[in-house]
Amino acid sequence: MKKTASKREQNKLANRAAILEAAQQSFIEQGYDAVTVRDIIRKTGLAAGTFYNYFEDKAELLHALIEQHIGSLTTRLSATRRAATSIEQFLHDAYLAVFEEIVEYPGFYAMMFRNEPVIRAFYDDNVIGHTMLALKQDLRLAMARGVFPEMDADYLTAILGGAGYELARMMVERKGKKPEQAAAFATRLFLSGVQGFSATQGGGALIRRGSLKIGDAAR
Repeated sequence: MKKTASKREQNKLANRAAILEAAQQSFIEQGYDAVTVRDIIRKTGLAAGTFYNYFEDKAELLHALIEQHIGSLTTRLSATRRAATSIEQFLHDAYLAVFEEIVEYPGFYAMMFRNEPVIRAFYDDNVIGHTMLALKQDLRLAMARGVFPEMDADYLTAILGGAGYELARMMVERKGKKPEQAAAFATRLFLSGVQGFSATQGGGALIRRGSLKIGDAAR
């Protein structure tokens, strides 16, 4: 009886994995909006009704794909950042983890960027939003621990997260980019900028360029 139950569970897992793989490929080839549930299930060779044993619709399926990869990556990134004892380690190790993930799962990230408008629409209420929130929380903890100087965590989250996102896109689109090189570049770039903020100034010194004044941007 146990063997039968085990076999049944294995089949369920295999079917679910097959649907996820078929969906990822379909979203790359046709784009999320153009793909139907029938398109997806046809790629698996499973019976048409099988899909609804696992997912309610293709939106839930896309969310499952994102959760499968980004959820685990977010957990890994948070642990990496919280273990950092310097700004350099915080930046480098986190960026390296992201870029290594892209090299390991290029199909998933190709699907992400192929369907970027849809992914962004899911931003606030799904795991991608949680990823940015985790970064902000980890930055605030790093500031509290003295790893980072005090500055505006919202601005810093947007800048670090945005740069990582665009570098990730480049690594997907331009084959052959190496994770270590990308991580080292981003770290060198940000390190000099971040270290320009002293703990006493909080980054509030005015930057003047002609009549343009940018002040207290980091408070």
